[in-house]
Order: sequence, then C-alpha cells, then structure tokens
Amino acid sequence: MSRQLFVFLLALLTALPGYSAESISLPEMGDPSTAEVTPDDERRLGESLLRWLRQNDLIIADPLIQSYINSLGYQLVANSDESSQPFTFFVVNDKSINAFAAPGGFIGVHTGLILTSETESELAAVLAHEIAHITQKHLTRTYESAKKHQLTTAVALLAAILIGQNVENLTEAAIATSVAANAQLQINFTRAHEQEADYIGIRTLANSHFDPQGMPSFFERMQKASRLYGAALPEFLSTHPVTVNRIAESRDRARAIKTKVSKPNKLYAFIKARIEVQNSTDIQQFIREYQRTQSTAKDPLVYQYTLAIAYLKAEQAKKAMTTITPLIKSDPENILYRIAQAEIQQSMGQSKQALENFKSLLILYPYDYAITIHYTQHLLLTNENEMAYTLLQDYQRNRGSDISTLKLLAQAASKTGKTAEAYLYLAEHDFLKGNTHSAITHLKTASAVKGLDYYLSAQIEAKLKEYKKMALLEK
Repeated sequence: MSRQLFVFLLALLTALPGYSAESISLPEMGDPSTAEVTPDDERRLGESLLRWLRQNDLIIADPLIQSYINSLGYQLVANSDESSQPFTFFVVNDKSINAFAAPGGFIGVHTGLILTSETESELAAVLAHEIAHITQKHLTRTYESAKKHQLTTAVALLAAILIGQNVENLTEAAIATSVAANAQLQINFTRAHEQEADYIGIRTLANSHFDPQGMPSFFERMQKASRLYGAALPEFLSTHPVTVNRIAESRDRARAIKTKVSKPNKLYAFIKARIEVQNSTDIQQFIREYQRTQSTAKDPLVYQYTLAIAYLKAEQAKKAMTTITPLIKSDPENILYRIAQAEIQQSMGQSKQALENFKSLLILYPYDYAITIHYTQHLLLTNENEMAYTLLQDYQRNRGSDISTLKLLAQAASKTGKTAEAYLYLAEHDFLKGNTHSAITHLKTASAVKGLDYYLSAQIEAKLKEYKKMALLEK
C-alpha cells in the first residue's frame, strides 16, 4: 500500500462537513477502533473514486469480465476474516501491472495484472492480499493531518496515487508536499501492513481452496520482472515492494498451510482471452499473429474461443460462427460459448435465433448478470421493449442494479413511454458515471412530468436531495 494513501484519507475527511484538522484525534498504532473515520466516510470515498474512474472511462464494462471478478472476489471474501464487510470489485482498463484497495471495501485490479498472472491462484492471491488490507483496517490508521482538499481534488489525488494516472491540476510537487513529513514512520508502518496482508491473504487463499503458493509465486515473478523495468517499475511494485525476505516468508507460510486445492477454474483462461481481444487495437493483426500460435496453444478450446470472438470483433461473422459452432456442440450449456453464438447470430441478422438463444440460456441460469445484460441489449435492438423492461425490473427486484442495468432500464423505460422513470434511471446512471450535475438536471425533468404517483415522486425527491448534497461537496 502506498503511504500517500493514509495522508490522503485524512485530507479528504477535513473537506467533509463536521470535520477539521484540529478536531481529529489520531489513533494509536494498532488500535483502529479509536479512529474518527466511520464506515460511511470510507464508503463515500470509495464510491467517489469509482465514479471518477467511470467518468474517465477506466472501468471495464464487459458483463462477463465483471461477473468473473465479482465471483472470484466474493469467494475470497466469504473465507476472509470479516465476511460481513461490503466489498466492490472492478477491473481497471489499464495495461500496467497493478491492483489496489481503497476505503470502503473497493478493490480494483488492472487488466495488465490479470494478463500477467499465470494461474487463477496467482490472481486470487493479489485479491486476497488487497482484501486483507480492508479487513485489517489498514486504510483507517492515519498519522498525520494534511492540507484541506475539495472532494474532487481529493479523489483525483487518490487516483493519481493508487492507479498511477496522470491527473490534471495535480503536479508532482503537490503530491510530494502532502507526504513529506514523517515519511520514515509511514514507510515502516506500510511494511507492517504488507507483512500482515501477506499472512492473512495466504490464509484466505487456503480457506478458499486456492493454492497458497500462488502468492509467493506471483511475488517472485514480479521481482524477476522488475529487473527488466529498471527505474520504471510497474505500479504494483511501487506500492507493494517485493524483497527476497518477503518472498521467502510468504513461501514458508504457504508451505505450512495444508489445504485441499480445488480443480483449476476453466473460466480464468477464457476471461484473459476476452481481455486480450478487447485490448487489441488492430484486430486483423491480432488474428494473424494469434493464428500462428495454434500449434503451441495450451488449451485448444481457449484458442478456438479467442479466435471466434476476435472474428466477431473484426466483423467476420461467418468465420466467427464456423469457429464457435464446434464449441457449442461440445458444451451446449456453456455461458461463454452461447453468448458468443447469440452475438454472432445478431451480427448475421439472425435476430430471432439470437433472442431464442438468450431466452433458453436465461432459463438455464436465472438472474445471471452477464446473460441478463446481453439479452436485454438484444431485446432493445429488436424493439422488444416491453420484454426488456419487464426482464430488467425483475432482475432489479431480485439482484439490485448497477450502472449497466440502469442504462438499459433508462432506454427500456423511455421506449415504453415511462418518461419519468426513464429520467430517474438516467439520473442514477449519470451519477454513478460521475456526472452529478447532469443527474440533477434529469431528476428535475422527471419531477416535472405530469401525473406522477406518490411513490415515484418520493423516489425522485430523495435522489434529488442526495445528489444536491454531493454536488456541494464536489464544488
């Protein structure tokens, strides 16, 4: 963890109503219970960071990738020290090797780190380590007050520190000034955190039936890779320094833990394939180079799936269908294969077949997030608007909503004549996207619609009050 984060967290709190640098009583080391940072404060900060990331188009929206990282993260959380802590997992669309934990249980992992990992246990090890930072309250142990920042500046600073992004109006001098004092104390404190997160993370891995050697294995490869980078270290190594002693200690701890390791999750390799295809800027070149690897492919199924979705991205639907068909025959209930097949059918103008495909798939896997998103997208494309609206409403009642479902709900409500609801959903979407003022405008428009029932009117007013309060913090 970066030592700047601890300074930043207190800086944010001084910008919130009711807080001042003078009024904060700093906790003793190892005693987070006395901290002034409340769970609501932490959650607000993490949510603001996630909104900033979305606003800057840094979050992967692919529902299959999101479903996978959620499933992996929650599996680890269920076997962690504090499974009641709410967590939010997301994938940052950045080729750098990095992962981070932010206050409030927000954990991000970069696409570069996912692609660098060689096994799911290695990827799980990184997530388990970051989960431990949250469960052990490392982010709330603050030692030094800092200059007051507005919320928008504070979140941008956090993004610059955790993610390594270049942020406008934040110079290196400004960051350096905010962390200059008590640097050595904070470095020692950070080392203690890293050691504790390693220990607990390995235990979480074992409890989740992953190979606990995944952690030292990933650290060891990062250390070897650092020799190639020279001064330009990957962001992960900047915030998670890897030493020979640290690798040895984690390997010894992993050996000491006896656990039954589950069979490797086949989905891991397919998700890496989706990321590779999505990251390709020249899809034709990607296909040509990928075809040369056929003889050395570790898994023929992953190879064929990768080629199929690459053909789809290249708008070569017939080739994509020819490639995916044998996979469907070999495993007709596979979500990855079937979603790809339905997308290819849609691309070929076979809308009816695509919709039937999705309908039967949703029967097999009720309320599956990825299927629901893809299915409703295709329903809206084919003007099956009432069906899309009903499906999304049912999903929302049973599973809740997120930025993707809200966007689709806004479209479905608009196309079915539910104007006020459409603006309400659009407002919620824009707020999660980091556009607070746009969200307020949509809510005002919604409240002006004639014939609103009491329940909907109350929803709109409550959201309007909430977003206006946030707008004041963001000024």
